[in-house]
Amino acid sequence: MYEVFSALLSGWIVFYFAVFLPGPNTFFVASVGMGGNKHQIWGAATGTAIGSFTWCLLSTTGISFLISNLMGWGFLLLKILASLYMLYLAYQIGKQYFSNENQIIKSTNEKNFFYSMRKAIIVAYTNPKAFAFWSALATIKFSDNLTFNIALVFATGSFFISAMNYSIIGHFFGIKKFSNYFNRPKNIVNLIFAGLFIFVAVEIWLLN
Repeated sequence: MYEVFSALLSGWIVFYFAVFLPGPNTFFVASVGMGGNKHQIWGAATGTAIGSFTWCLLSTTGISFLISNLMGWGFLLLKILASLYMLYLAYQIGKQYFSNENQIIKSTNEKNFFYSMRKAIIVAYTNPKAFAFWSALATIKFSDNLTFNIALVFATGSFFISAMNYSIIGHFFGIKKFSNYFNRPKNIVNLIFAGLFIFVAVEIWLLN
């Protein structure tokens, strides 16, 4: 039981910091946050957390082991696609440093809480980074499939971590001074984010 608890805790800690790495989920919540409406921000954070919960539960109850053990080539293909996607995002963001107009994150005004949540769920479910992350993390942290109850505990904890962190990100981008600074041309933040995307692309291969 201690080993399981230790694996759960270390998995939550890894996920806590992974949330802040740039990706489609982060960018969507940030764009909603720039709209400045707290209800839409909470909707985006909740929708993204639902996506995290789903991927986590699927991974810890067997999908990652099915891919890695029974379909080794499938897991390899997944890692290739995820890393290429991260490199593509790094290119898209990095080139904006040399542009006269920064369009890294555009403000978006969603209709309401539920519309924002629904859109965030779609982004989370179609995010290859999330799929690769949870599959790799589950394979590393757990040598066997978890029982459904323990997997549910892990997924529930991940839901609250995700909701909290993405809510923080959304409200942070809702601060006008920060969003204005972040989106100004020739912003060094672009290069930092491009570097982080490259780091994630490499990290996908280290999580093996």
